[in-house]
Amino acid sequence: MVEERLSESRPIKTSTLLMQIMEDVKALNSAVSLISQKMRHIARNEKILGRNIIVLNKKIKEIAESGANQAIPESLIKRIEDIEKNLDDTNKKIEEINVVVAHLRKEFVSHGEFNELKQIVDAINPLELVTIDQVKEIVGQSQKKSQSVGF
Repeated sequence: MVEERLSESRPIKTSTLLMQIMEDVKALNSAVSLISQKMRHIARNEKILGRNIIVLNKKIKEIAESGANQAIPESLIKRIEDIEKNLDDTNKKIEEINVVVAHLRKEFVSHGEFNELKQIVDAINPLELVTIDQVKEIVGQSQKKSQSVGF
């Protein structure tokens, strides 16, 4: 900044130059002050985190030691075994159901195949078709009509 001011074409008073330098120094001083304040905060936070880690490590050691000394009650062990047995039975049943579902998928038509068959049936429209008995009846009626008319 000072160099830019010096490179201008008209001469600058020394007092003006000193004032500008003083303003620049104040701005730098403020920036340095902020940086040092942030560094103090970082150092304080680092100490706090260090203490917290020490406390947590002690708690973890206490839990690990107390867990090693305590035995699991026999009733809880039996309950866990029962749950494991039930889980195994349930897994077997699920596997059987999967086999049945796979078999049913092979045996029955899929939704897409059903829609295709439905379209074919709709195109044929079996309600408009006649049975053999109906054809015989219609032929018999037309023969009677033709005989009564005199053909």
